[in-house]
Amino acid sequence: LFPSIKASILLDIARHDFEPSDLYKLDTKYRDKGTRSVLDFDGTTFTMRDPSTKDYPSFRSVYAPLMSYFNILTAFAASSGNTAYQYQVASGAFFYMTQLEQFNEEYQWSAVLLYHMQFHHKRRRDMVRGDYSGWAQVDSALHAQFL
Repeated sequence: LFPSIKASILLDIARHDFEPSDLYKLDTKYRDKGTRSVLDFDGTTFTMRDPSTKDYPSFRSVYAPLMSYFNILTAFAASSGNTAYQYQVASGAFFYMTQLEQFNEEYQWSAVLLYHMQFHHKRRRDMVRGDYSGWAQVDSALHAQFL
């Protein structure tokens, strides 16, 4: 179903091991331009940093790969035979993308990106337990923290 995406990435998504900072791997425009790093070098030391607007400079840079992610996640949910999972993923994806776009209109992109990264990490933990419903709600704690 997804011939342009490496099998290892598909498996990471299916197992909910896919890191939100790796969204670029789902974007045909950027994925082949080398590995992105979350290391910064100031001339003397390396430091770890969170994914930032250097990696994802705008909502558009997240939109296409995140839609691909949801497309893949929906396909895996459909293959499970569990219609509740399939519905939760599909409807949650629509809700979340709409919400993310609204946040982008209301807040600075750097804050929205931090919200997204943390939100996605929380959803991964939920999905491992079989709960896909979290995509269809705003996380008020993260909203207060980042937005």
